[in-house]
Amino acid sequence: MDPEQIKKEVISILESDINFEGHFDIVVSNMNDNLVRSMIEWIKSCKSGTEPISTSKKFRNLIVFFFKPNDTLFRAILTKENNAYFITLFLDKHKYYDRERRRLGFD
Repeated sequence: MDPEQIKKEVISILESDINFEGHFDIVVSNMNDNLVRSMIEWIKSCKSGTEPISTSKKFRNLIVFFFKPNDTLFRAILTKENNAYFITLFLDKHKYYDRERRRLGFD
């Protein structure tokens, strides 16, 4: 998949310019089409408010969404400022995903 195309689609869905963190380009390039579609549907669900939310103990103004597909090495974290815009889509392997979760205050 083309990372730039996916970024444009995500920005279009969320209707805001967000940061793409982790090894986003490399990970998206290595994802199969079904996994990319699954992530896009998850982002749409986050936008519509149907995905479960988590709140950070460390950053009280953040709403956090976690994407953990079953049979993959990749994980994603989408952050949103409470009652405001989406901020960041973090996409990476387990090791970096766990590090980012801890940084956000999730153990």
